[in-house]
Amino acid sequence: MRQALLLLLLPQLLLQLQLLKAEETPQGHLEEFGKQGPNLGIDQVDGFIPPQEFINEYVRKNKPLLFKGAAKLSPAFNKWTDEYLSSMVPPRPAGDIFIEHSKKENRSQGYNFVHFKKFLEIYNTSNIYMVSDVPEYLLSDLLLPFPLQCRLFIRGGLDTHVVWFSSGGTSSVIHHDAYENINCLYRGRKKLVFLNTTKVDVTKRPEFSGLEFHIAEMETGDCLYIPLFWIHQVRSFENNLAVNIWWPPRTEYKLGECMPQYSTKLNFNRVYFKTIENNIRGDVDNIRLVLKAILPKDDRTEASLMKILSGGNEALVANPEFASAVSSIFKALDLNMDGELSDEELGRKLTRKDFRPIYKAVAAYNIIVYRMHETAGNGPEADRLPKLFRTSNSDESVFAPHRTWTQPEPPGPEEEEDEMPTDDWQPPQAEPEKSKDEL
Repeated sequence: MRQALLLLLLPQLLLQLQLLKAEETPQGHLEEFGKQGPNLGIDQVDGFIPPQEFINEYVRKNKPLLFKGAAKLSPAFNKWTDEYLSSMVPPRPAGDIFIEHSKKENRSQGYNFVHFKKFLEIYNTSNIYMVSDVPEYLLSDLLLPFPLQCRLFIRGGLDTHVVWFSSGGTSSVIHHDAYENINCLYRGRKKLVFLNTTKVDVTKRPEFSGLEFHIAEMETGDCLYIPLFWIHQVRSFENNLAVNIWWPPRTEYKLGECMPQYSTKLNFNRVYFKTIENNIRGDVDNIRLVLKAILPKDDRTEASLMKILSGGNEALVANPEFASAVSSIFKALDLNMDGELSDEELGRKLTRKDFRPIYKAVAAYNIIVYRMHETAGNGPEADRLPKLFRTSNSDESVFAPHRTWTQPEPPGPEEEEDEMPTDDWQPPQAEPEKSKDEL
């Protein structure tokens, strides 16, 4: 009788056990990303390794790598104090940077530009977070990491660079990047939690429970390779300043065209970052469209440009600073130096050595004109002031409609070319290897 009763109750007992097991709290439930499974480390080396080893052993194998102390080789490591950064900043709009308003990443939040000096004054007591291209005036302080010192990367294989700067306590969303990435840390600490999706199919395991995580603890002066498509979250601690480089995935690398030793001549100013350069090229193309629209077709001389930009204001024409800025724009545009701007000069596709001087001349002009508008405010003189040329390095706080030339409609889009720079710059020769004491 007792045995029959047990057999009768056994299915119900088994069901209760299953229900109890189902109610057990999964590992890492409601805890931060990375607590849902065992934590493993990643490979690390002292300093940088040569490009061939980096590409073959890490990029092609899709493995992260921590370069201990490698960022200390860049001049920025010792130079980039707040005081130094502030001393380098030009006036608006050339000195503007892009910021987020929350240290906890939210991709629907608002963004805007502020002057870098203003950021440096307030970031330690606010939640603002600089996420911006490395400013032009700081590029020479950063050396291209040795693993990327190959002709392919130097001449257009890299996409962009970004500064990540805050008072600490930032946290990214859990995400992956469709780009390869090297991040170098100049202040503070970072913790990166990785989930390697090349080994685990997370579409079949969305709960993450029991998966293996890889942890990278970055200290001041470290660099980190973040492989393509690895899911990760970034957390920063203390006053935090980092720069990363992104580049698109490739199936082929020409490793025979890499530097045999680390060159300290290869700073960011000597490297062609494709997206950065295309943005500058786009600004220059828009400026030329404006000039083509406002200049009389039968009179595109420097005198005509001065008359248009000054609005016929004799005081402006007599202002040496303003006159010099207008003259610089004209000379940069007048590629054949014949004293007249042709349709070709205002319309053809420009090489880097052609559009860079135009961009520099317009940036100097915009600084002068914006200062005039700031001084005049909303007074009666404002209507008689020259206008700015819109560029992508600031927003409506600078380029308000009443003080900015209207952009004409551009012509139909041209097919995008994967063009390498056409200037004659060559990588510097390898330097003698330095001892550890010299470094």
